[in-house]
Amino acid sequence: MRFYMVVCPDGWQLVGEVVSPDTPRAVVVVGHAMMVDRRTLDRPRGSGLISQLVSRNLAVVTADLRGHGQSGPRAAEGGRWSYDDLVENDVPALVDFARQKFPGLPLVCLGHSLFGHAALAHLTRHPDAPIDKLVLLACNYVHPEWPLGAIVDKGSLMLLMSGLSRLFGHLPARRLGAGSDDEAAPFVDDFVRCLRLGDWRSRDGFSYAAHRVRVKTPILAIAGAGDRLLAPPAQARSLVAACPNSRFHIAGRRTGLAFDPGHMALVLDQRARPVWEQIANFALSDRSIT
Repeated sequence: MRFYMVVCPDGWQLVGEVVSPDTPRAVVVVGHAMMVDRRTLDRPRGSGLISQLVSRNLAVVTADLRGHGQSGPRAAEGGRWSYDDLVENDVPALVDFARQKFPGLPLVCLGHSLFGHAALAHLTRHPDAPIDKLVLLACNYVHPEWPLGAIVDKGSLMLLMSGLSRLFGHLPARRLGAGSDDEAAPFVDDFVRCLRLGDWRSRDGFSYAAHRVRVKTPILAIAGAGDRLLAPPAQARSLVAACPNSRFHIAGRRTGLAFDPGHMALVLDQRARPVWEQIANFALSDRSIT
């Protein structure tokens, strides 16, 4: 394991680590969900998702996204960032670093929730980005296919989050017991803006949703059967349905797991190991979709 720091195009510094076997066959850039940091991706340390990938001869590059973990300043310290900052700065910075660190190897992006849909958004705007495959774990963002129930349920949650972020100057996830990392107010506002537009759209008006058809990168999208609110399977499916080279899978009892995982359980629960194996197989396969 080696720690590193990468500087994003806008100057923000991300802190992360590289974990690699002696002879890796591919490199996986692994990113975390909102309101948490990279520690969720290998818990317990040494036997979590990242360690499982390394045991399959995959090199892993992971980092705390801006404002999270060691990639400060945090929101409570005055750090401010938008969703587009992640899409246009964090994602390409980590991909470029991984390419330089492991030249010539196939590169896969694996995102749990936030990093996953941010990487997909990046590909909609930059379909030729040097990402060979993309894995989306429990990924969902406002998009036109959301049913009315999702708009009502998640819309209410987003408005509450927005109100709290305005009250405190940021979303106090730690104080609320909702996660280990707070979120910046502009980032939360982007969710509400997209909800009002009924579209997955950048601040400059680019529709990530409308350009999903441009993404030819092979995609494996996985949702937990027990995820009722943040990334229910139907919404996770519709997020990638327009991508021409995507495959969708529901992880749960009906597909061979011992349980129906919720949003965080896909990366935190050891019973999700068959899912992690599925990801490794996809990353190592010579075919586009396994």
